[in-house]
Amino acid sequence: MLGSLPGTSKRLTSSTAGSLNGPIGPHRRWVWAKSDLGEVKQIRKAVGGTVNDVILTAITHGFRELLAKRGELVDGQVVRTMVPVSMRAADEHDRLNNRVSAVLVNLPVSTLDPLERLASIREQMDDLKGSRQAAGADVLTKAGDFAAPTLLALGSRTAMRFPQQLLQTVTTNVPGPRVPLYMLGRRLEDIYPYVPIASTMRISIGIFSYLDQITFGINADFDGVPDVQVLADGIRAGFDELLAVAAAPAE
Repeated sequence: MLGSLPGTSKRLTSSTAGSLNGPIGPHRRWVWAKSDLGEVKQIRKAVGGTVNDVILTAITHGFRELLAKRGELVDGQVVRTMVPVSMRAADEHDRLNNRVSAVLVNLPVSTLDPLERLASIREQMDDLKGSRQAAGADVLTKAGDFAAPTLLALGSRTAMRFPQQLLQTVTTNVPGPRVPLYMLGRRLEDIYPYVPIASTMRISIGIFSYLDQITFGINADFDGVPDVQVLADGIRAGFDELLAVAAAPAE
């Protein structure tokens, strides 16, 4: 498989952060972060990339701060994440189903410049889309229709099908409703996702959009990741960093 996927094969040779993998116990820490679509659009307009590229760049900043706080950040280091991608055909975009595949993306945590981080992620995603490597990794298809929360779980299940030493985390992004939801006359204000962890993967990041909000639910092993709040704060700081770059006068 790797011989037919030279881009993926090359990415798998990068040095990763060892402390993000390890045995996990029965208890969890769950924290959250928040952004909104207006911020992402402002960043995209100024520096380019897709919504997912911008989100992954902010997540990269979060992992960079986590590893720096641990004293484990080194040159050339990456955090390898599994990113579920939609495999829907053009006539299926209005349906909720489980046509989900996955690609492996290296988050360039050792890169100081946020624009260079974004460029790296954008290049990888463009390469994966252009070479149809996601189609080659299509492991969950044609098994019926599921609601959006189930799609978050499917992202985690897909991650479990990869050899765990290849992955440090899963970042699964599911678009939610763009209209307000109500129960008994009360408006739903926020939705925060929860994605399971298993095997040796100690951290998962669920991303969910509702109205113009983008929320992050970070699930982590209780004993293995006592500093998970650093990651959540770092994701928020990653958006702030990109907004500052977007607001700066172009050179």
